[in-house]
Amino acid sequence: MKPEPVIYEQSSPGRTGIVWPETDVPGKGAESLLGKENLREELNLPEVSQVDVIRHFTHLSSLNYGVDTGFYPLGSCTMKYNPKINEEIAAHADFASLHPLQDEDDSQGMLQVLFDMQQFLAEISGMSAVTLQPSAGAQGEFTALMVFKRHHELMGEGHRNIVVVPDSSHGTNPATAARCGYQIRKINSGPDGLVDLDALTSALGPDVAAFMLTNPNTLGLFDTNIEEIAKRVHAAGALFYCDGANMNAVMGINRPGDCGFDAMHFNLHKTFAAPHGGGGPGSGPVAVKDFLAPYLPVPVVKQENGRYFLDHGDDRSIGKVHAFYGNTGVIVKSYAYILSLGAEGIRKTSENAVLNANYLLNKIIDAYDVPYGNRC
Repeated sequence: MKPEPVIYEQSSPGRTGIVWPETDVPGKGAESLLGKENLREELNLPEVSQVDVIRHFTHLSSLNYGVDTGFYPLGSCTMKYNPKINEEIAAHADFASLHPLQDEDDSQGMLQVLFDMQQFLAEISGMSAVTLQPSAGAQGEFTALMVFKRHHELMGEGHRNIVVVPDSSHGTNPATAARCGYQIRKINSGPDGLVDLDALTSALGPDVAAFMLTNPNTLGLFDTNIEEIAKRVHAAGALFYCDGANMNAVMGINRPGDCGFDAMHFNLHKTFAAPHGGGGPGSGPVAVKDFLAPYLPVPVVKQENGRYFLDHGDDRSIGKVHAFYGNTGVIVKSYAYILSLGAEGIRKTSENAVLNANYLLNKIIDAYDVPYGNRC
């Protein structure tokens, strides 16, 4: 591949892309203020015209591969197309210029967005309460497990120090559990790629705090025994956690809360079309059942008599996991995405995602080993 020239190689002495106006501000020059010894005689910057700059960087951008130029498969992290209108909305000064410490009465519009988003995610997940604070999926996992830990401690079951994970789990699941002070107990999947019920039952006990499961799992399989799994987990006194990395396949079709999960996290930057990559930006809201709501990070947004406000809860909360109220720029983009689709559009998006996944599977099935059936 021929190396691309850097902008410095296009420099030509005397060429410029802007004409500076003469200053009309009276005063002394920088030399008299800073001293000649503190000033540079020249700046080592390229001398290029405006069209040189535009053509150079536009050309370089065309060499990048992303969702605007083609399909971007990354398994559970597959990036979807991000509607550009969402970017315009999030960049609007009424959102982008709002300070997080601004008075509540001056922030009613933003607080309504956050409140509505909590309601949307609660409805989509089948849960009762939502925090928007976590900035990424792994931080969402961390938040949920700390909520679990707080619940067990207040229930007099702080001895529960084991988190069970299947061998198909995302690497962040055991890593996050360990970060929260838990020990990890891994179980092998069955020959069908799903949770082995006997292995799960053997792994459960009075020392188990939670079972973490992605559904559909990393193999692209929806666990048809999900309600039985929930029953066994709860019978052991443990809590059931859903890694929401693959919600793009089931949103509007299946609600984790209805399947018996006690908590889950969303990846707004994946499932709800906010651009991400290179480490961010992300958003990993956590949704929980009603009995876990008091432990969520504070504040959460509530509404009373038509006014939105920040509720700082009580001493049962795990505290804060974000300096303010979450990555609001990402939240606004996902909010616009949900409103544009509506309930029917959200379901249709998942149906199309499953159809596309099975189409691709069918295209490769003769060339690749597909160990767990021929359907996602």
